[in-house]
Amino acid sequence: MELWTVGNKTILLLFVLIASYLSAAVYDRWMVFFFLIYLALNLILHIVKSSRIKQAMIVLIIVYLICCAFYIHPYIMLLLPFSAFELASFYERSSRFLLPGLMIPLLWYRDIMLVLYTFVTVFSFFNFVMIRKYMSRVNRQEDKLEQMRKDLQRLAKSLHENRDFIKATEYMVKLEERNRLAQEIHDGIGHEMTGALIQMEAAKRLLNSDPATAETLLQNAIGISKEGIEKIRITLKTNKPPLEQLGLNRLKAAVESFRGKTGLMTTVMHEGNMEIITPLQWKIINENVTEALTNAAKYSGASTVHVEIKVLNRFIRAAVRDNGKGAPKIVKGLGLIGMEERAASVNGTVVADGSQGFVVTMLIPYKAE
Repeated sequence: MELWTVGNKTILLLFVLIASYLSAAVYDRWMVFFFLIYLALNLILHIVKSSRIKQAMIVLIIVYLICCAFYIHPYIMLLLPFSAFELASFYERSSRFLLPGLMIPLLWYRDIMLVLYTFVTVFSFFNFVMIRKYMSRVNRQEDKLEQMRKDLQRLAKSLHENRDFIKATEYMVKLEERNRLAQEIHDGIGHEMTGALIQMEAAKRLLNSDPATAETLLQNAIGISKEGIEKIRITLKTNKPPLEQLGLNRLKAAVESFRGKTGLMTTVMHEGNMEIITPLQWKIINENVTEALTNAAKYSGASTVHVEIKVLNRFIRAAVRDNGKGAPKIVKGLGLIGMEERAASVNGTVVADGSQGFVVTMLIPYKAE
């Protein structure tokens, strides 16, 4: 908008310069000099950065224009409204009284000067109003951007703190679990194995002098050792997560990592008895799902990807579906061929459909034949 104001002032200056020259009875060589001074003052006005210096420059230009209008040529007064409204832009409350104030010189003007001054004043007023509205809108947008920037920084900080908290929590959970296992082994299994060792040491000493007592001690040690081994088995079984949880967790972690890298919206759904899926089948499902997700990110142009694992009556069905552009004709690349080979290793098959988005479906029988 500053360029718009400069352009309008330049056009008006050229008009005043030509009109003053043509209406002057006698050519005054000083007239051009005074116009050059006015031009230099305006250049300085747009160069300086300080608000107070700008206001002082505008006041100087207004005084200069009034003096030139009285002593050089009355048409120079036509340049006054633009400078007056520039000064008013720094004082929002008092600007409403400026237009009536600028109309006061009309009491002394007649004929063509009356028309010209009125037109320039009204034109300057509308230019000022338009700039004021535009600058108000720009300031509001800048305030919104600044607020959004602060909110983004706050959210980023909160996210970083949450990630740190999650990492610290995971670390503490691991430490607590390790401490619990160590305490459980020390208090239960450790004491029993220590008791068995003591009885075996005693049996060793009594082996020659009292074989019957030594045999009894050895039998007790064997019983204690069996109980300790059984407790070890129970402890490991209790703390080992189910196989289906390991497979699902790995799959969900892979999909979550994919979403973090690509920014695509992802969902994971499972249905049926996941316990029947073997470790080898989970491995193939994870590898093929990862390959399908990679292809979706590269070629589909999709915004969402859905992963679904279902255990049917005779088959395990794993499908990856996106909402991308699809493919009328399926061309098997290395990725799709690799998926088929992995599925075939467990007597499974892979079907690709590109009619609506792109869907890769893998069917695996419960047991390899």
